[in-house]
Order: sequence, then structure tokens, then C-alpha cells
Amino acid sequence: MGMRASSSGEAVIILLLSLLVLSLLFLAYRNSLFSPGTLFPNQSTATTSVSPNATITAQSTATTTAGSTTVSPSNDTLYGYSLSLINADRKQYGLSNVTLSSETSGQQHADSMLAQDYFSHWDTYGMKPYMRYTLLGGRGAVSENVAYRSSAVCTILGCTGNIEVRPSIQEMEYSMMYNDSQCCGNGHRENILDPDHNKVSIGVAYNSSIVYFAEDFEDDYVNWQNYGPSASTDEMYLSGSLPGSMSISTILISYDSPVTDMSHAQLANTSSYGYGTEVAGVVSSPLYYYPGLTSITADRYSEGGGQFDISFNMKNLMVSNGPGEYTVLIWMNESKSSAAFLGSTFTVFVGSDGSIHIPSNV
Repeated sequence: MGMRASSSGEAVIILLLSLLVLSLLFLAYRNSLFSPGTLFPNQSTATTSVSPNATITAQSTATTTAGSTTVSPSNDTLYGYSLSLINADRKQYGLSNVTLSSETSGQQHADSMLAQDYFSHWDTYGMKPYMRYTLLGGRGAVSENVAYRSSAVCTILGCTGNIEVRPSIQEMEYSMMYNDSQCCGNGHRENILDPDHNKVSIGVAYNSSIVYFAEDFEDDYVNWQNYGPSASTDEMYLSGSLPGSMSISTILISYDSPVTDMSHAQLANTSSYGYGTEVAGVVSSPLYYYPGLTSITADRYSEGGGQFDISFNMKNLMVSNGPGEYTVLIWMNESKSSAAFLGSTFTVFVGSDGSIHIPSNV
């Protein structure tokens, strides 16, 4: 009698364990998605407003990918595959293809999240996507999608999984296109289908149980001749050429407080990002001004025939607002009748001593 009861109890335990394993396997994967940062020009006030669906960014330290999957395709293969999915989605809506960018921001982001085990548009240094983009040499404007796919079984049990990369990328792209409304207000979808984007920096980082996927879409049209500040004079120089009938619409400057390191708990609580607080606008003549903002009269403002040469001094603005990140936002028009889009950003880092410097985080 006792033996029978014991056997029966063991059978029940085995049955319960089997049901638990089956339940875990049923939850084998999970997706987690956040929406991309998006800016829209406000022509009446010459300012911009940030979409409430803006997202989060990633890390600015280049790292190596840990782990492997059953099939380990090269990054070039994964870039090509990801690009084909993105352009197939754009083609359905009559949009031109984006090309693969030479910028490394997407891959750096994905590598960092994998190596340091976090998921956010901010990084552990507190930097946002456009800040990292400047530090990595990007000279267009970037708008980021990020996603990850992991094995729920291995997340719970701590085992070594067997997640496959290409199907994971396909599912993440599909989710961002067609299952994005409840999660993110269709922010990912709008980013993929933005007609002004012409490039994308792709990042894929993975181990045997998780895949991180980054799409850093770019608006990159300017052939730059000179772009950046003088550390000795605080003069900002912008010169180059634009294609076709494209022209510069507005130049604004936003401000972010000095970046500080962020913990995993802080990163886990992030959900959206914007381009800081707009504090100034650049005008070609003292006859013009920006309501509610500091108006900086350019020392030189020449534009015509597809060429432009603009310079202005940021010293007084930097003294007034103090240390932090000053991002120059250049809005452009395809033609005089078209809506403006953010065509380029450049972040200037100002230290506690008031001087311009380049952080060593990248």
C-alpha cells in the first residue's frame, strides 16, 4: 500500500514537472520593442516638438559579441538580409530603398547591449543615439529602432538556448511593421516607412539565447566640406553642398544636461528620448529672431546654387546654459513647397570648465 502511494506521488510530481516544462516551452520566445525617436518641425514658431513615442538608445563602447548560435552567419550576411526585409516593407508602400550606411552606430549599439546586458536607447554613459552618432562620425540625422528576441525558457532556467538569428530578425522586423500599435503607437513602423530616410545603419548582436537588433535610419544628403566647432573660438562651421533643389530651412540648437552614468535599473526605466530642450536658433540677419528662444545672428550666412557656407559663435549660449550637450539641428526642405525634415545633427560636448571637448566613451 505504501509503495503504491509513493509511486502514485512520484507520478504526480513527474506529471507536474512535465506540464511545467511544456508551459515553458510554449513560452519559448518573447519580443520586446520600443518606438523610435521622431521629430516634427513647427513652421509657425520655428521650433520642433518631440513625438511622445520617441525611444531609447544604446551604448557607446565598442564591444565584441559573446556566444554563438547553431548557425553563425557573418554580419555582412545579416546586414544584407535585414536590409532586404526593410526595403521589402518600404516597397509595399511605394517608397524608395534605403542603402546600407557606412556608419557603425547600429552595430555598436547592439554589441553594447549584448555585452552589458541591457535594453535601452540610452547607454550606460547616459548618451542618446544622436550623441553617439556624432561621436562615431555620423553627419546626417539618425532615428533609431531597437528590438530584442530571447528564449524565455533560458531566461527563466538560465540554460544555454538555441535561438536562430535570421528567423529572429524576420520576426522583429515583422513585429515593428505590423504589431507595433499597442506597444509603441506605430513609432517603429513610421520610422521604417519614413520617405526622407535614405540610409540605415544595422546592428545585429547575439548569443545562443538572445538576439539584439538595431536599425539606425539616417537622413544623409549633405556633401560636407566643413562641419564642426572650433574648440578655441567656439565658432561653429557649416559648409557643403546639397542635391537638387534641396535647401536649409531652419537651424536650431538644443541643450541637454551633462550626461552621467546610468545603472541597469535606470536604463530599464527609460522609454523615450528627445533632442533635449531647444534654447536657440540661428538667423541670417539681426532683422530676424526666434520667439521664446535665443537668436544667434550668424557671422556668415551664404546659401545658393546648392552650396552653403554658414558660421556662428556659440560662446555666449554656452556661458548662459553651462556645461552639457549642445546639439545643432539642421532642418531641410526637398523643395520650397515641401515640408521640412531633420537632415543633420551635430552634438557639441561642453565640460565643466566651459570648454568644448570630445568624450572618450567611443
